[in-house]
Amino acid sequence: MKLPILTAVLLGLVLTPALGENTQKMEVSKKVSITGGYQLMTINKYWLVASIEQRTHQGSWKTLWNYDTGFMATRVLPEKACYISIMNRTEMPSFDALPQLAAESRNQNRPRPPAKEILFTLIKRNVRDLESYGPDTFSMCRGLTTYVAYEVHGPQFSLGSCIRLDVLQYLALTYCHNNNYA
Repeated sequence: MKLPILTAVLLGLVLTPALGENTQKMEVSKKVSITGGYQLMTINKYWLVASIEQRTHQGSWKTLWNYDTGFMATRVLPEKACYISIMNRTEMPSFDALPQLAAESRNQNRPRPPAKEILFTLIKRNVRDLESYGPDTFSMCRGLTTYVAYEVHGPQFSLGSCIRLDVLQYLALTYCHNNNYA
């Protein structure tokens, strides 16, 4: 009876460090300095979620990209609001390319304009069931007014004021109020 117990204990001691290393590799964080602050990107490889947060003296924002569900959520603190939209996977960087993208942004000597821009219009429709978008989105947007954002293409003449979020000097997310916005 002592031999199986001893074997289990020894096996546990051997496997614990290996399993711990595997768990540590599941989440990666990269910090990128920008003018007046920084952006912090965290990647969770297990859940296929990327979080990019900017903190500057001008304000802060955070965007979650869920590559598993295909939704993205963005919290904009100056507006005290969250915006939820469908990810356009052809415009977004691939999940596997995100660490390299952050590394390239860190190595830039001076700021550069983003290579791509996605334009969204905000609709006067509150999101009531935040939990359906996942625990990360629920946690980030709980307590804030949350709106649906739809991607638009071509010239948009009825758009009002806009807020532009430059993500890792690669992608600009531009959210615009339209005439029906609250």
